[in-house]
Amino acid sequence: MNISIIDAERMLEEQKQKCRVKAPASNGDVDHDPDPGPESDLSNKIRGYCRDNGYPAQINRQTKQAKGLLEPGWPDCTICLPEGRVLFLELKTGKGRLSDEQVKTKLKFMSMAHEWHVVRSYRRFLEIVGDNI
Repeated sequence: MNISIIDAERMLEEQKQKCRVKAPASNGDVDHDPDPGPESDLSNKIRGYCRDNGYPAQINRQTKQAKGLLEPGWPDCTICLPEGRVLFLELKTGKGRLSDEQVKTKLKFMSMAHEWHVVRSYRRFLEIVGDNI
């Protein structure tokens, strides 16, 4: 699916409108049972899964210390899976919302047919990678 810049900007504006009317925090990704605790706990579980299964992964959170190292809005996880499948995952707590930069990045990646997800639980992560739970 190819999306023009104009369509991507329109979609971004629609996402902003949804946020103003208290849209679900997932911004389209369904995760009815978020994990308790901070994003770092979820990040550590995902890092361990990738290590244990031999999947190359870059897992970074945009922190004040990391400012400037990552493009604003870049997802927290980039994971290479078999058969050329690459996942871009934005980790969020149960109430976390995507920033405008994250929404722009999501739309840009999706317009280029990349797989991009918001992940709020380890269970959801396992569903996305196709691991039988």
